[in-house]
Amino acid sequence: MNKSRKYILVVSAVSLLVLSGLILWSVTRASVPDDVKHKLGSDLIERIQAGTLATIHDCIVACISIDDAYTVIDTLPSDSVEQVWEVLGGFHAFLTAEQIFRIASMDEVVRIDYNAVGTGF
Repeated sequence: MNKSRKYILVVSAVSLLVLSGLILWSVTRASVPDDVKHKLGSDLIERIQAGTLATIHDCIVACISIDDAYTVIDTLPSDSVEQVWEVLGGFHAFLTAEQIFRIASMDEVVRIDYNAVGTGF
């Protein structure tokens, strides 16, 4: 009887750890809001959904004009923007899912895509 109690205790502890891990995993997953999906590239949506809220994504942000791009850049942390393309009215940045959702809801932003081109670090 002592062995069965130990077995039940071990199985219960493992089950509790697995359940806790699943709950934590589901809470930290990033779900893309419907109101900004039309501005996000499909690759970026897939990467956001595969990551957590803290995952940093390599993004290309297109705005209506360069003035609009600078308006959007002013709302971001200074270390997140890598390069500004004045001729194109956009910029390259490393953003979290929450930052992506926030700027995607801005009227100045036309499109946000995943940067599929590797950067030479």
